[in-house]
Amino acid sequence: MAGEERSQQARVEVMDGSGLKTAFASGVAWLGNNKSLVDSLNVFPVPDGDTGTNMYLTVSSALKEAQKSNSNDIGVVADAISLGALMGARGNSGVIFSQLMRGFAKRLQGMKTAGPTDIAAAFVEAANMAYKAVIKPVEGTILTVARMTARGCVQAGRQHADVVGVLEEGLRQGQITLERTPEMLPTLKEAGVVDAGGKGFLIFLEGFVGALKGEPAFEPGELPQERPAGVAAAAAASSAPAARASVAVTPEARSAREHIEFKYCTEFIVKGAHLDPDAIKAAVLGAVEGDSALIVGNSQAVKVHIHTNSPGKVLETCLVYGSLHEIDINNMEDQHEEFEAKAGSAAEAGVVGGDPAGDGSGSSGAGQGTAAEAQERPRKPLGVVAVAAGDGFDEILRSLGVDVVVTGGQTMNPSIQDIAEAAKAANADNVIVLPNNSNVLLTAGKASEVPDTSDIRIGVVPTKTVPQGVAALLALNPSLSMEENIERMTEVAGKVKTGEVTYAVRDSSFNGWVIKEGDTIGLFDGDLRAVGESRHQVVEELMAAMYSENDEVATVFYGADVTEEEANDIVARLQEAYPNLEFEVCYGGQPLYYYLISLE
Repeated sequence: MAGEERSQQARVEVMDGSGLKTAFASGVAWLGNNKSLVDSLNVFPVPDGDTGTNMYLTVSSALKEAQKSNSNDIGVVADAISLGALMGARGNSGVIFSQLMRGFAKRLQGMKTAGPTDIAAAFVEAANMAYKAVIKPVEGTILTVARMTARGCVQAGRQHADVVGVLEEGLRQGQITLERTPEMLPTLKEAGVVDAGGKGFLIFLEGFVGALKGEPAFEPGELPQERPAGVAAAAAASSAPAARASVAVTPEARSAREHIEFKYCTEFIVKGAHLDPDAIKAAVLGAVEGDSALIVGNSQAVKVHIHTNSPGKVLETCLVYGSLHEIDINNMEDQHEEFEAKAGSAAEAGVVGGDPAGDGSGSSGAGQGTAAEAQERPRKPLGVVAVAAGDGFDEILRSLGVDVVVTGGQTMNPSIQDIAEAAKAANADNVIVLPNNSNVLLTAGKASEVPDTSDIRIGVVPTKTVPQGVAALLALNPSLSMEENIERMTEVAGKVKTGEVTYAVRDSSFNGWVIKEGDTIGLFDGDLRAVGESRHQVVEELMAAMYSENDEVATVFYGADVTEEEANDIVARLQEAYPNLEFEVCYGGQPLYYYLISLE
């Protein structure tokens, strides 16, 4: 646990807020340096290995929030990390990491410094919180690694190790557990990989511990800053659009621009001692009329965001609580005109849902386009948000009643914040979310925890594919309650069989299949069922695996890399082989996946 090298180092008996911030920054930097390695640990060699990228974006968001805090109390900094991780969490592993940070912060709440046993107890609470967040915890994943890491920390604490010794033993036990994950999950063993989420967690912890030992993963004075989500997503997804909430600009929306009720987007930070975020929120809402209010924080700093016609009164109200910083007031009518101009330019260039930020960052634009649309139409009882990638799917989903499409899916998992902003933009009392991807389910489920959605009831239909989402929308009945619709839509989605045709990104073997990099592969509801060099061959083999005599309708959605002629040719062959099926061909425009096929 504590060898000769450790004995020569000065003992670290306590950690304060500054120490936590520096160690966390080092963990972020080290994970950033190694996220491609984590991305490569995919059970299937499909081009959507994004666990490392998702975790990196999650911890980057947490670090950005922590760096805003001027407090040196470890409890305050841990709270900021927890909030930032929640807002920026992406993918299942990112959401689980955010829950680890939530538990970690809960144990350190109110503390100025933390000793070795406090840190160990915080890791125990972190693991407990993460397990509670998952409906059906699976051993052999990041959950197991985090739990055994916490156990190692506790054991070292009982032997009177210092903070570094506690974390080093936790890291050692975590690494032992990670190596055993293939024995716990047969799919990992067959693919010859360890759990990606667990690996990412331990890489982060390596960087964290390195900083405490005087070996941070960044140069002194150069703390890593958050990388724009769009940049990382684009790097991972090649030419795929970055994850964001996209909102179409309709003629009705353009004509309604001049009717914005609250024109000034007012943002700033209140800093002081013993601040009460709830009291500040009540004071602001009691002093002015407005909407889109987000007032959150802790005893040291409170972030205020509100759309109002009286920004000066908001500032005046908050001055009595502390000093004001980072004041930003924007006239949203001017912003909307700029947004409309950019959207028009994008439309002329043939781009569907361009970059509203105009900087290539892939920002969601939720404070502009989505919020603007929300103000332009009456609030309704029920709204729908769906996640999908591809301009064809965007059009299909909107035509079926989706209010906001969050661009994302494979390799581009949206964050909790993205989905929360989309739910707000739907401008409804109740919002149904269709995640349409198994790696977005947890994210969607946590959107309701974002403070700015407290006036919205958010429900989730657990769709794992876009074809399931399309089928679920056909069962939507706006006259029914959200609960009734979720039940109906879930039942219908569960009857849809989905096939996916993509390509292998590395050599692999699975379930008797020998796969070479570049092979075309077909998956049936997530299980590998076909491998070959020809897309035609793989589609035909995949259909043979999917088809049953009870099936009546087949829909083939072709992607961005497939021509309409090729899609029609493939479907013509399928019609000959399955004359009892009714076939439909639709352009989905999805990246990475040549075809998505649904059978009902």
